[in-house]
Amino acid sequence: MIAQSAAPSCPAERPVDDIIGEIHKLQSKKKHRISNPLPDNIRIFAWCRGRSSTRTPPPVPESGQPAPQTGPPAKNSSANESTSSSRPPVDPCNEAMEKALKAAHDVEVGDEYFDDKNYNAALMRYKGAEEDKPRDSAIHVRLGRAFEKLSKVPQAIEQYKAAQELEGPSKWSDEAKAAALRLQQR
Repeated sequence: MIAQSAAPSCPAERPVDDIIGEIHKLQSKKKHRISNPLPDNIRIFAWCRGRSSTRTPPPVPESGQPAPQTGPPAKNSSANESTSSSRPPVDPCNEAMEKALKAAHDVEVGDEYFDDKNYNAALMRYKGAEEDKPRDSAIHVRLGRAFEKLSKVPQAIEQYKAAQELEGPSKWSDEAKAAALRLQQR
């Protein structure tokens, strides 16, 4: 009997710090291999996001032939009555990965603002990351740090407690627990 392995989970579920690390690793490899800093295909945790850099121009009609129709087809067409939708189905993992990449970008920019002591700007970026990836403990800890620096202690404690309740690397839950205890003892 052959044992079947579980289907790999969506890479968007990985912690935001892992996603950022993988992006940096890929960018470092790309710099050494190719001169184009913006490759056409990006591969993160076996997830690909292809971007086509070329567009196919519309065909040019030969003289004597009618021009191709542009825009949506006529509503009374019998061919349209049999088709339900022209939209391709949305892959939930791809959608989640797009949000995870956006969250990773917001975290990176927020970290730069935080390092520059621009805590309001960092807070805004971390809030954006949390909207896209609400179950990431690292984002909640970062929100807690920003609130703490802005002397918004109740909000900081709330974020640290939220980080403790989420699954993720113990590094983040340990920091959240220590920070929440420290702030509550004030």
